[in-house]
Amino acid sequence: MHIVLPALLSPIPRLPDMRIADALVFVLFYRHIYGQKANITADNVLELTYAASKYILKGLVAECATVLEKLLSVDTVCIFLSKLLWEEELKKKFLKFVSAHARSVLDTGDFLHISYDALEEIVSLDCLVGSSERQLYERCVKWAIQQLCETGNESPSDEEIRNKLGSVLYKIRFPTMTQKDFAELTAQSAVLTAEEKHDVYVYIAVGMTLETLKFGTQRRQMTNYAISRFDRIRGAWSCSDRTDAVSIQTTEDIVLTGVGLYGGIRASTHDVTLMVLKENGLLSNTQTKMVSDGSQKPIKINLEKPVCIRGYTVHTVMVVLRGPSTWAGEGGLTSYAFSESSRITFCASRMSETGTTVTHGQIPQLFYY
Repeated sequence: MHIVLPALLSPIPRLPDMRIADALVFVLFYRHIYGQKANITADNVLELTYAASKYILKGLVAECATVLEKLLSVDTVCIFLSKLLWEEELKKKFLKFVSAHARSVLDTGDFLHISYDALEEIVSLDCLVGSSERQLYERCVKWAIQQLCETGNESPSDEEIRNKLGSVLYKIRFPTMTQKDFAELTAQSAVLTAEEKHDVYVYIAVGMTLETLKFGTQRRQMTNYAISRFDRIRGAWSCSDRTDAVSIQTTEDIVLTGVGLYGGIRASTHDVTLMVLKENGLLSNTQTKMVSDGSQKPIKINLEKPVCIRGYTVHTVMVVLRGPSTWAGEGGLTSYAFSESSRITFCASRMSETGTTVTHGQIPQLFYY
């Protein structure tokens, strides 16, 4: 390809390490240096971003960033992250996108070709919306197999997969999996050592963290779900300075992040004290105000301190509302399924002073991940 450069651009210094493959990109880069407008497209934006960042052309970096944000999607984010991981501000935006679209991103073919450093950044995220720890591990194993296949090893051993994953393996939070998922993933696999499996089993079974446990035990935020307890509304629920409470028990660990409360039957403001207790121990105490417009839709109140509720333990959610009468719900069920194999059970609490029970009253929603 023969390109004639404007006289203004010559002489051009040699840049042997720019790694810009396309001569057109080379020209655009220098046009920007000399004050001419660069035509940034999907075909040249990655190379231009590299060149602009390397030679500290902040204006061109900003222009490229604008184009990259417009092009950012489930299908492009793995490529962008691998190519531009060193550009800190762009990396933050790419990882934020991955965090919000984790399930879809992990399922793309490009995820299997992501760079090792980019993979490590993703596995280190604390929030992977819509995904699960099992899906994350399975996709990491497929990534390792793909990388090994590309070197000619079409049937890698578990030990080779383990070595390929390297430090990424220890960023998988195996202790946060269900016992069933962990057993299915590891029973016939030697990716984890026998000692590593033992330590994870002990944690899952009894919550004991052995000194030799190498994996994180803090659950990722996968997504925020809501359970709605009631199927119909009634009005004039008197609540001033009295406690609404309900007790809960789940078959799987969850993190309670907030509750939905009914607002006033007319536009009003309530003082809210929201507490979560285990037996008589206070685990979380949130004080705030709730402003309502008279509608029947529950209003979300976030816990200042989310509470990890371990399976098969009883916790009580208590709310004290100070203000005029609110709406209330009816038709509540004792038990709800929140996944194929997990349930949450409600029971009446002796701490309830308003008459809130399993079947009617306040606290119409629970938010959790």
